[in-house]
Amino acid sequence: MIACASLGTAWWWASARRGTVRFHFGRAPLRPLGPAILGLPRQTARVAIHLAKALIERSDGGTTWERTGSDVAWARPTGESAPAARAVGLLAASLAPDSYVLTLDRAHGTVTMHALEDDAP
Repeated sequence: MIACASLGTAWWWASARRGTVRFHFGRAPLRPLGPAILGLPRQTARVAIHLAKALIERSDGGTTWERTGSDVAWARPTGESAPAARAVGLLAASLAPDSYVLTLDRAHGTVTMHALEDDAP
């Protein structure tokens, strides 16, 4: 465990010095993680029900939907902590077991997601 922690620390130190993107974390970029973590049990149950239905009867494979970046707050942050806010928002959106982000196209301002349920999050 100490070896893994040491390797992780060395990697972080080396990549922080060589990387061009700096992640400045404050409280605001970490806000999407709270609701994502709190929603895990409910969403896990929804996935279990969906998978059980798929075993018993034919069910669809979910839906793919696209939103503009202006509809998704984490896709359009500004300021010094923008890269961190985008990374945490993307993680929080994909943390849910019933949906995940397929693409984040910042050039066109769109976010494409896949969800098992028909209703888009």
